[in-house]
Amino acid sequence: MSGYVLREGVAEQCGMSAERVVRAKRAASDMVLQGITPAQVVFAARNGTVIVHQADGWFDADTASEALTVNALFPLCSITKVFTAAAILILAEEGRIGLNRPVADYIPEFTGEGKQAVAVHHLLTHTSGIDPERLWEHKDRKRDSFELPPHPDNQQPSIHESLVLGYDVPLANRPGKIMAYCGYGYELLGEIIRRISGQSYASFVTDRIFHPLGMRNTFFHVPEEERLRIVRRPMNAPCAEWLETPSAIASESAGGGAYGTAHDLAVFAQMFLNGGSYNGVRLLSPITVKEMISNQIPGVSSQYRDETFPEAYWGYGWAINGTKRDGGDLFSGDAFSHWGAAGPFVCADPAYGTVTVHLSVELDHNRPFKNMYADYFNNTVLAAIEEL
Repeated sequence: MSGYVLREGVAEQCGMSAERVVRAKRAASDMVLQGITPAQVVFAARNGTVIVHQADGWFDADTASEALTVNALFPLCSITKVFTAAAILILAEEGRIGLNRPVADYIPEFTGEGKQAVAVHHLLTHTSGIDPERLWEHKDRKRDSFELPPHPDNQQPSIHESLVLGYDVPLANRPGKIMAYCGYGYELLGEIIRRISGQSYASFVTDRIFHPLGMRNTFFHVPEEERLRIVRRPMNAPCAEWLETPSAIASESAGGGAYGTAHDLAVFAQMFLNGGSYNGVRLLSPITVKEMISNQIPGVSSQYRDETFPEAYWGYGWAINGTKRDGGDLFSGDAFSHWGAAGPFVCADPAYGTVTVHLSVELDHNRPFKNMYADYFNNTVLAAIEEL
């Protein structure tokens, strides 16, 4: 894997058609013109050459007074999980945790029948056996009658409450049997990071991932002076009721608290294409990267909303494309990606050397999160490749 650094260039430099790149840009702009989304930033690069980086729409859809710019901050929501996974693997590389070790080795409060069999890798691959719906019911039953212990100084109270209420949730399935996408599993990973590192989860990820990679526009607790760059969605848009709140903008959730820009997200994905390094900084070993972007749960099925997948295809943090065609019809089976609630998507494809990012304000909540029209943009980018 080559060590590309993202730089502006022209299509011909990376074996792409200039005419078809223009078509990709136009197709992206059309999504705003057609009312599919009021705001989006799209990004595409191949072999380090940036051929698309544009903003369409407005910072505030209700006023349409200020045109969106490429440095706009979007809630990354569940894409945060790939940062969490990378942080866990950093600790594993340092010999401070083991992926095959029980979660209870690091969080003794994680108790209950069969829980000793839940390993760290089960949390990374959403195969812990925790059912998200049963988890919510379990927390709700406990909330009014349970007395919370004091929260640690380096942990947000809301995260502490969520973790403690769920530690004793009964397993719905044997660990490793099925994949059930579970944000709580990543909150547990964030807690492991906090306990092992001695830092807050957010400060560890910022110090060990964002800063070394130069991701200066990715935040957990968005600074006051940067909040004017946050895209403001219509109040009737999906997830606006919680994404537009001060608590979301200040969240340090390991499952979905980050805000960032398209370029920063592309840098993170390019680091994986580079085999763990970017711009002279090695973050992860090539072996670790290989494992993170490989299917770690062969033969395991999953169901998400209205779709059933006989083969779930999931790595450590990343969704592996396999036969799913996740976020684009033309990606190779080796492509790895992640999406988030209400509009963000990122994908890297080792077969074609591409990184694509589609950050948008989702309006059509009847479609599954992962189909937020990112496939339209990604297909046009891949179709612009002329030389393999």
